[in-house]
Amino acid sequence: MHRRLHRAERLALVVILGAILTITFWPTRVDAPIDTGLESALAGWHTRGLPGFVDYGFVQTSANVLLFVPFGALVASVLLARLWWSAGVLGLALSLVVEGSQALFLPDRVASAGDLAANTAGALIGATVVALVRRVRSRRRECPNGPPAVL
Repeated sequence: MHRRLHRAERLALVVILGAILTITFWPTRVDAPIDTGLESALAGWHTRGLPGFVDYGFVQTSANVLLFVPFGALVASVLLARLWWSAGVLGLALSLVVEGSQALFLPDRVASAGDLAANTAGALIGATVVALVRRVRSRRRECPNGPPAVL
């Protein structure tokens, strides 16, 4: 069972990496077909009480963060527990490659420091979740019946 878990993690990592590379190396903005519709939907939601800061840029940045969360989680899950933070470093490295490649080779794409920060944040969020889950599981193993009662 342990071996299959690692295979599943590796397969999931390949799938998410493939998705990240497909989206980020697409020759044009992948959100271009929906940007007008999204702008009008946001405008309508703003009239119904959606906070003004939730604009197109917010949605785009949130999408970048969310794209890298699974990457960070999967990388952290295959690393030793004490190296969980390395998933954030790898997320930064991947994002540097992506943003640099967009700047150099994809004229219809825009490389940005904001994307770099959002992608890295997503990888760190995913890695942090894995680290916290591991810590909780470790503590449960140490005290399987819960903490001692305090009288």
